[in-house]
Amino acid sequence: MFFFFPLILLLFFYAWWRFRFVFPRRYRYPGALLFTFCFAAIFLQRAVSNDFISVPMAVIGSFATIFLANWIIFCIFWDLYLGIRRFRGKKKRANKSLRMRREPLFVSAIATLTLAFFLIGWPLNSDYKMVNVNQTLSTTPKKTLRIAVFSDIHFDVLFTKNKLERIADSLRILRPDAIFFVGDLADVPANKLREKDFDFLFKQINAPLGFYVVTGNHESFGEGLEWLRDFDNVKILLDETMCNDFFCVTGRLDHQYARRNTAGRIPLKNLMPANDSIPWFLLDHQPRGLDSGDVDLPRKPDFAFSGHTHAGQFFPVTVLIKFMWSLSYGLGEIDGIPWFVTSGIGQWGPPVRIGSKSELVLFSFE
Repeated sequence: MFFFFPLILLLFFYAWWRFRFVFPRRYRYPGALLFTFCFAAIFLQRAVSNDFISVPMAVIGSFATIFLANWIIFCIFWDLYLGIRRFRGKKKRANKSLRMRREPLFVSAIATLTLAFFLIGWPLNSDYKMVNVNQTLSTTPKKTLRIAVFSDIHFDVLFTKNKLERIADSLRILRPDAIFFVGDLADVPANKLREKDFDFLFKQINAPLGFYVVTGNHESFGEGLEWLRDFDNVKILLDETMCNDFFCVTGRLDHQYARRNTAGRIPLKNLMPANDSIPWFLLDHQPRGLDSGDVDLPRKPDFAFSGHTHAGQFFPVTVLIKFMWSLSYGLGEIDGIPWFVTSGIGQWGPPVRIGSKSELVLFSFE
C-alpha cells in the first residue's frame, strides 16, 4: 500500500499526457485540461452546497472517472503495440500517423463503453443483494447469532433517500440479533444528511443486541461521526470493546482516522475481553489484519469484518483490487483469523457497479 498513491499519481499523469494526442495540436493542452477539470469535478462538488450545481458536477466527474480507468488500460496496451511496431522496424512517423487516424475512434469507443457502464452499472448500484452466510465459530455461542453486516454507505449528493428506506426496511424484515456497520458513512456535511431526512431513517435501524458502528478512513475528513453522535440507537466503537450475554465486539479506529485524530491505535491486547466463554468479534474498516504489536495475542478474535475495498466497484478496478489486498472480498483468513470483507452497500465516486455488487450480508453464527 506504500507505493499505491505514487502509482496512482503516475498513472494520472500518464493518462493526461496521452490524452493530449487525441486532439489536434492547437487544442492539445486546452482539451487535456478540460478533461482534467471534468475528472476533478467529482471531488470539487463536495465543496458546493447547491445541489443544482453539485449533482451535475458529480455525474460529470463520475463519467470522467470511469472513462479514465478504461483509458489508462487502453493506453497501456496501445503503447505496447506501438512499441512492438517500432521494435520491428516501423518508423516513428508511421506510428504517429497511425495514432492520428485511430485514436479519435478509440476515444469514441471508450466513451461509448463508459456510457454503457453507466446505463448498466447505475441500476446495479442502486439495488443491493441480500447475502446469507452460515459460519461456525471456535467459541460456540449460547444460541445461533444472526448478525447483519454492511459497510461503505458513502452518503453523497447521488445517494437516494429511497435506497436508505429500502435498507432500513430490509433490516426490519431480517430482524437480526445485532447489526455491524464497518465504516465510511458519509462524504457530505452533516447538514446535508439532515436536509435529506436521513436522520429519521437511520434512527430506525435497531437490533436487540445492538447496532455497532466503527470509523472508516472517510470519517477522518467527513462529518459522519459527528452526525451519528446524536443517535441513541447507535453504539460507536472507538478502539473499545463492548460485551453482552452472547458476544463481545471490538471496534478499531481506522488507520487513517487514528493518524489524523489520535496518537494511534490502542493495542488489541488491551481491548481483549475478559470473558472468553462467548464469541469475540472484531470490526476493522480496512482488511490489513493485525497490527505488528498484536501478532502474539493470547486469544485472537473468533471472527473479523472489514469493508473499504468495494471489491473494486467497477471494471477494471475489480481486477486491480485483487493485487492490492490479500483479501479484497468475501470469506478468507488474515493473520490466523477468519475474516470477511464486504463489498459495501454504497459507492465511492461513480454510482456504478460493474463486476461487483452492493450487498447487505446476514451471518448465522453457530
